[in-house]
Amino acid sequence: MNISIKGTHVDLTDPLKDYIVEKIGHLAKFIQASEAHVEIDRDQHHHTGLVFRAEVNLIVGSKIMRAESRAEDGYAAIDLLIPKLKEQIAKFKDKRMTMTRRGARSAKRKT
Repeated sequence: MNISIKGTHVDLTDPLKDYIVEKIGHLAKFIQASEAHVEIDRDQHHHTGLVFRAEVNLIVGSKIMRAESRAEDGYAAIDLLIPKLKEQIAKFKDKRMTMTRRGARSAKRKT
């Protein structure tokens, strides 16, 4: 999986990049995604509270799975993305399996 990382108003340090690659790369065992675009942003006008925003666009074939989260820390924002993406992947795989089974049932009835 090709992972591109973009940081807006935040320094992309090596530990942060490694953390993103580890967490997003972990999703590769659930689904064959061609690429992932990750963006970390820090709000300029907010000084306290949820100032870090993380966004991921996961491209699987022609489908785009997108998740966004806000947190007080960049690492926490990435952690909040993972369950959202896992839920979308599970729905995608379940729908694909349902359609496969439906097609098999239809073919079985015709013979």
